[in-house]
Amino acid sequence: MEYIKLYSSIDKLNEESIPKWGKMNSSMMLKHCRRFVEMYLNKTKSNILYSFVGLFFGVFHRFYLKYIVRYNVKNYIRNLPTLKFFNTYSDKNLVFEDEKIKLLNALNEVESVEKKYIYNNFHGIVPNKGFKKVVYFHTSYHLYQFNVYKT
Repeated sequence: MEYIKLYSSIDKLNEESIPKWGKMNSSMMLKHCRRFVEMYLNKTKSNILYSFVGLFFGVFHRFYLKYIVRYNVKNYIRNLPTLKFFNTYSDKNLVFEDEKIKLLNALNEVESVEKKYIYNNFHGIVPNKGFKKVVYFHTSYHLYQFNVYKT
């Protein structure tokens, strides 16, 4: 999976970018996406309830992305509620450039993963290709939300 399109879309984003929908500003969105990547890389701890729900939800969610949405950002539901861990609405003093660099670094880390399978507390065991595709989709969906990712 080529992440170069994500990197160039992130480069087009700026602090004043306005979303087509939702409540997040661009800095909040960058942090939200980074938190998703960190969760997928198992860099965050989740409580037992998130893990239990996540394992069930993760299988359904990956099925939904692959067979219903078909990894097309235009087909994904907008304005879904998010888990508290991913919610960045209360983060008012974010530095856009810092959040941008942190997300780019996290995406570079995802690209460099060579393990055949990834395990995380939220989605369980996920094949490498599927892991990278879900991270790519989530990030591209939010960049599309801010009109910097073109399909």
